[in-house]
Amino acid sequence: MESRPRVKKPRRRTTVETKRRLEGIVASAMDGIITIDDEQRIIMFNPAAERIFGLLANEALGLHISRFMPERYRSSHAAHIRRFETAGINNQKMGGAISGLRANGDEFPIEASISQVDVGGERLHTVILRDVTERKAAEDALQEAKRRIEGIVESAMDALISVDEQHRIVQFNPAAERMFGVTAEHAIGAPIERFIPERFRHKHSEHIRLFKETGVTNRRIGALGDIRGMRANGEEFSVEASISQVRIGDGKLATVILRDITERKAIEDSRQLLAREVDHRAKNALAVVQALVSLTRAESKEAFVTAVRGRVAALSRAHSLLARNRWEGGDLATIVRDETGPYQGANQVKIEGPTIVLSPDAVQPVSLLIHELATNAVKYGALSVEEGRVSAFWRILPAHELELLWIEVGGPPVRKPEAKGFGSTLITEVAARQLSGQIDIAWPVTGLSLVLTLPSTVYRVDNSARSVPDIGVALTARETGSGGRILVVEDETLVAMELCSELAARGWEIIGPAATADEAMRLVGGKLLPDVAVLDVNLGGKLVYPFAEWLQSRGVPFLFCTGYEQLDDNKRYNDWTTIRKPMNMTLLDGELHRIRH
Repeated sequence: MESRPRVKKPRRRTTVETKRRLEGIVASAMDGIITIDDEQRIIMFNPAAERIFGLLANEALGLHISRFMPERYRSSHAAHIRRFETAGINNQKMGGAISGLRANGDEFPIEASISQVDVGGERLHTVILRDVTERKAAEDALQEAKRRIEGIVESAMDALISVDEQHRIVQFNPAAERMFGVTAEHAIGAPIERFIPERFRHKHSEHIRLFKETGVTNRRIGALGDIRGMRANGEEFSVEASISQVRIGDGKLATVILRDITERKAIEDSRQLLAREVDHRAKNALAVVQALVSLTRAESKEAFVTAVRGRVAALSRAHSLLARNRWEGGDLATIVRDETGPYQGANQVKIEGPTIVLSPDAVQPVSLLIHELATNAVKYGALSVEEGRVSAFWRILPAHELELLWIEVGGPPVRKPEAKGFGSTLITEVAARQLSGQIDIAWPVTGLSLVLTLPSTVYRVDNSARSVPDIGVALTARETGSGGRILVVEDETLVAMELCSELAARGWEIIGPAATADEAMRLVGGKLLPDVAVLDVNLGGKLVYPFAEWLQSRGVPFLFCTGYEQLDDNKRYNDWTTIRKPMNMTLLDGELHRIRH
C-alpha cells in the first residue's frame, strides 16, 4: 500500500497574532491612516499620521477629525461624509481641492481616500492620507514653466511653427498668424508645405529628410539658398528660418522659427543700389574731370591751370547742389547765380524766369555750359569791362520746351571766331548730345547772343515757388594787391600750398600755413594778429571751432573754407561766411576783402 505525502495544513493564526500583524502593517505604512467613529472622533492615528500632522497619537485620539483640516473646508467635509454614508461605497476618492492642517497651523496639500466598515454595530470610517507637498510643488513648477513657455511662444515676434513626423502643423503662434494671414485654428493639422511656394517644396522635403538623419539643430535654412514663404492670399515673401527637433515619446517634433525679412531685404537692396549709384556717379565725375583736363587747351601753364580749376569747380558746385537736394535735381536760378557770381562786378548779370528745377542728369551739363559762357564773357565779352551787362532769362514755350537766353551788351565789339575753341565746342556738344537740345549762337557787334532750347524731359516747374525776379547778382569788385596779413589754417598740404600761392599773388601777406589749431596759435599767439584768417573746419579729425572762437574774441575776422556742405556740428556758425572746396579763388579773395572791412 502506497504511502501518500502528508499535506501540511496552514496553521490557524490566533486572533492575537492577526491583530498584531494588522497593527504592524498600520504602524509601518508610509501613508497616514486615521480611523474615526460615528461622531467623527479619532480612534486610531498611525505613526505616519503623526509625522504628517506633527502631533502624537495620544494627543490626537478623541479629537474631531475637522481639527486637521482648514476652517473653510470643514462644512464641505461634513457634507461629503453624509453623502458617503448614504451611498455606502468604499474606497471613494475624495474630490476637489484637499488641504490638511498641521498642528502648527501650516496648510499643505493632501491626497485622501475614505472607506467605512461596521464593527459590532458601530460604523467606523478610515481615511488614508498622503502628503503631496513635494509632488504639488513639482506640478506647480511644471505648470508655471508651461505657462511661461506658452507666454514666450504667444508673445514671440518671430513665427513659431511645430510639426509632427508627418509634417503636419501642431503649433502655430500669433506671430505666424500675422505672418501668413491665417488663424491657428485653420493652420493646425495642415501640412507645412501649404506655406511654401510650389517650386521650393521638393527642396524643403529633402532638407527635412537630411535634417532628421543628421540630427543637426538650429541649422539655417537660408544657407541652402533663397527661402520664400507664401501667405494665405498666395503672396510670396522672403523669410529667414532655423529648425530644431526634439524627441517626445516615440516620435519627433520639429519646430521652425521664421522671420519675415521683406523689409530688411528691401533695405539691403536699396543700399546695394545706392552703393552702385554712388560708384557710378563717382566714376563718371572722375571721367568728366579727366576729359576736361585732357581736352583743355591754353596758351600758358597758368592759363591751363585757371581753365581746368574753373571747370572742376563748376562740376563741384553742381555736385553740391545735387547733394543738397538729395539728387532730385537743382534750381536753374541757383546754377546761374553760382556760375556767374565770381566773375562779375556790381549788378552786371540780370537773372529772370519762372522757378525751374532741372533733372539730376541736366544739372551738371547746364552748370558747365553757364560756366563756359561766364568765363568767355570775362575774357572777351561783356564781363571784361565794368559797363558790360549780361541778361540770363528763361521761359516755357507753348510746346513745353524750356528756352534759355544769354544776351551780352556793353562789352567790346565782338565778331564770330574763325575757329572753335574747346569752350565753344563744349557748349555745343553739351547742348546737343547731353541735353538733347538745340542751340543758336549769334555774334552781333554789340555782344554774344545765345538761345538754348531744351526738351520738357530735363526740367519741371516748381509752382510752389515764386518766379525769379529781375535782379542783379554780384560781388563788389576788389583791386588786387590791396590785401593784408592773412592766416591760413589748412591740413591738406597741396590745398594749403595752392591757397598760399594764389592769395600771395593777389597781394596778401601769408602767415602759415598751419596744419593744426595749436600750430596756428603758436604763429599768432602773443604776436601781431592777422587782419583776416581762412580756416579749414576739420583739421586731422579735430574741429577748428575753439580756435575760431579765440580769433573772434580778439576781433579777427575769418571765414571757413571746407568741403562740408553744411556746418551741422556747430549751429553757431551755420550762417557764417563759408567757401566750398574746391575753391574759386576770385570768390575767396572777394569774400576776404569783404569781411576784413
